[in-house]
Amino acid sequence: MPKLTQAVLLAALCASPAFAADTQTNRPKAYNDILACRALADAAARLTCFDTASKALEDATDNRQIVMLDQDDVRKTKKSLFGFSLPKIPFFGESEDEQEAEFKQVEGQLAGVQSIGAGKYQFTVKDAGIWQTMEATPVLLKDGKPFVIKRGALGSFMLVMNGRGIRVKRVN
Repeated sequence: MPKLTQAVLLAALCASPAFAADTQTNRPKAYNDILACRALADAAARLTCFDTASKALEDATDNRQIVMLDQDDVRKTKKSLFGFSLPKIPFFGESEDEQEAEFKQVEGQLAGVQSIGAGKYQFTVKDAGIWQTMEATPVLLKDGKPFVIKRGALGSFMLVMNGRGIRVKRVN
């Protein structure tokens, strides 16, 4: 796993207050050092500690040893990963139930629709990758048509248009 990916995962895990309370020992050292400064009673020592610790955190983020994400970045990342089979881990500092609840579907308008033969299509979903139909469909897919892709049974996905469901898979 690339170091940047590890850093993003670690930063995301630290982003949730509920998860962070249970995993304080799993936080990056640079972050824990800042928290430790609050315990110093002497104001001058506390300021020196904060200055040193915040500089170390800044250096770690500049060197991409730690990557910080706000909640909007986390939501965008979750949406961009919709359709991929990922392991069930507290990826974004949430329980599995919380992860499952937020992205059960993606909706929008079809873009980049192209026939790939045998009645199947490939299309692009804004911020959620490239998808293909898994079966021939009598429904004509065209750019601009509204859709919803829902999670199905056993890790499958359904493209729903005009009340009709078509099995799809994410390819990129």
